Amino acid sequence: MGRGALTSFSQSWRTSLNARVVSAIVAIGVLTSIVTAVIVANQTRSQLYDRAVSAATEQFYGARSQAQYVFDSANAQTSGAVQEIANAQVRSQFEPIRGVVGTALIRSPGQNTGNYLVADVGAPTPATVMDVLTPELREAVQESSSPQWQAVAIAKGEEYTLPGILIGATVRLPNAGMYEFYTLYSLENEEVTVAQVSRVLMLATVALLTIVAVATGVLVNVVLKPVRAAAENARQLAGGAFDVRMDDRGEDELAQLGSAFNQMAESLQDQFTRLERLSQVQQNFVSAVSHELRTPVTTIRMAGQLIYDKRSELPSSLRRSAELQHSQLISLDTMLSDLLEISRFDAGSMVLETSKIDVVEIVRRVIISQAPLIEANRVPVTLSARGETVASVDSRRIERIVRNLVVNAVEHAEGGPVKVRVVGSDTAVAVEVSDRGIGLSPEQASHVFDRFWRADTSRVRKSGGTGLGLTITREDALLHEGRLQATGELGVGSTFLLTVPRTQKAAFTPPLPLRVAAAEDWEDSEDIPIEIVRADTTGSLPAVGTTGTIPAIRAMAVAPADASSGAAAAASPKPAAPGTAVSGTTTHTPSAPTGTAAPTGSAGKEDA
Repeated sequence: MGRGALTSFSQSWRTSLNARVVSAIVAIGVLTSIVTAVIVANQTRSQLYDRAVSAATEQFYGARSQAQYVFDSANAQTSGAVQEIANAQVRSQFEPIRGVVGTALIRSPGQNTGNYLVADVGAPTPATVMDVLTPELREAVQESSSPQWQAVAIAKGEEYTLPGILIGATVRLPNAGMYEFYTLYSLENEEVTVAQVSRVLMLATVALLTIVAVATGVLVNVVLKPVRAAAENARQLAGGAFDVRMDDRGEDELAQLGSAFNQMAESLQDQFTRLERLSQVQQNFVSAVSHELRTPVTTIRMAGQLIYDKRSELPSSLRRSAELQHSQLISLDTMLSDLLEISRFDAGSMVLETSKIDVVEIVRRVIISQAPLIEANRVPVTLSARGETVASVDSRRIERIVRNLVVNAVEHAEGGPVKVRVVGSDTAVAVEVSDRGIGLSPEQASHVFDRFWRADTSRVRKSGGTGLGLTITREDALLHEGRLQATGELGVGSTFLLTVPRTQKAAFTPPLPLRVAAAEDWEDSEDIPIEIVRADTTGSLPAVGTTGTIPAIRAMAVAPADASSGAAAAASPKPAAPGTAVSGTTTHTPSAPTGTAAPTGSAGKEDA
C-alpha cells in the first residue's frame, strides 16, 4: 500500500507541474511553519516562565516579610508556643489556588541547642518540599540573606511531572535560632497555556497550509491552462490541423505565448500550403510527363525490338549497338512504369485486386524468373516455408514486392547465400529475404525506403533503376495494410521482412521478428525446403525431384533465361505442405556465368 502510494506520487511528480509546484510550496510552508511554531512556542514559554518566576519571587518576598514580622512580634515564652506560631505561619502560606503547592520551615544546621527546638513544619507535609529540595539550594539559602530559587519538577502521578519553582530564604524564630523558609510554586497554569498556544499554532498552521495548497493548486491550474492548451494545440498541429489557434487576449506572458504560437501556426500553415502546392505540381508534372512519354517510348521500343530481332542480319559493328539499345529501352520502359506507379500512389488511385493464393507459389515464381540474374551473380538461393501460407492478396503486387527484394538481395550478396523464408500463422504471412552480403547500417535501414535514396552513389549498379523500387514495394505492402521492414549490419548482411494479413482489414500478429539472420539461422530445421524445378530444353517440366542444371541455386533448379516466367509458374508443382518431407534436392558447384540478363523491375539497397 505504502509502495503503491509512493509510486503514484513519484509518477505525479514527474508528469505534473501542478503537483511539483503545490508539493514544493506545501513543503516550504510546512518547514516554515514548524520553525515559526517552535520559535513562537519557545518565546511564549520563556516569557511565561520569566513572568511566573518574577511573580513567585515577589510573592515570596511578601510572605517571608510577613512571617518574619509575625515571628518578631510574637511573645512566645515556651518552645510549644514558638512551634504553634511556626505551624500557623507555614500553613497560612499554603495556597494551591495561587500556585503555592508546598511550604516548609526547616531548621538550619549548627544552631545553639540551648534555645527552643522547633520541629520542621510543612504544608501539606514537609516531604512535599523535601522531595524536590537540593543540597545546592539549601547551601545557597544558608549563605545568602536574600531569597534563592531553583527550577524543579513536581511529581504528579507515577510518570507525569509538572514544572515548578522552589524559593527559599532564612528567617529567625524567637528563642529558636535561624530556620530556612521554603515555598514551592507550581507552573501548571503556564504549562497549560503553552500547550494551548502550541495547539492553536498547529491548527492554524494546518489550516493555513490547506488554504495555501488549495489556492496554489487553483492558481497553478489557471496559469497552466494556456500551457496545456498550447501542448494540445501543438499535438494537433503535428497531426496536420494547421487551423488550431490559442487565445491571445491580454498583454501578459501567457497572452504573449498564445500570440507567438498563433504566429508559428500561421507560418507553418502557409509553408505547408505552399509545399503542398509545389508537391502537387511536381506530382502532376511527373504523372503528365510519364504518360506523355509512354506512347513514344512504346513506339521506340517496338522499333528497337524489330531491330533487335534482326540483329543477326546486321554487321558486327551494329549488332552490339542493337543489343545495347534493346537493353536500355527495357530499362527506360521500366523507369517510366515506376514513375507512373508512384504517381498513382500519390494520387491515391490504387485499388487492390485480391484473391486467395499461396504466397509460396508467388515466391517460387519470382525466383524462377530471376534465374539469369542469380546465375550471373553466382549466388546460392534457398527457399523454405512453414505454417499456413495461403492469404487473400493482390498477387501482382506481392510478386513485385518479392521480386524487388530478391533482386536486391542477389545484387548485394557479393556471392554469399540468399535465404527466402515464407512463414504463416493464423493471422498473417511473412516473407523474409536475408543475405550475407555487404549489409546495412541502422541509419541506412531507416532511409532505404525513401524515394531516390541510395546508400552509396559511387557504387556501380548492376541492373539499373530509378531509385523508386523499394518505395513502390513499401507502398504495395501498406496497400495490403501490412508492413515492410529492413534491418542489417555492415559486413554481416541484411534482412527485409514483408508481413501481410491473411485476410484484408484484419488485425494480425507478425509470424517472424525483424532481425539480422545469424549464421546458425541458415540451417533452420523447422522450415521445410521447397524445391524449384526448371524446364528442360524441350520446354516440358520434369517432376519434383529432378535435379536442375542452374548450379548457382542450391538445392533447387530454376527455369532458363528465355523461359516464360508465367508458363514456368503455371507448370511448376505445388510446394510441399507443412510437415511433408521434400526429396530430390541436390547441391552443385557454381559454374562460370555466361551472361547477365536484366531483371524484371528495379530495386536495390541504394534505392528508395
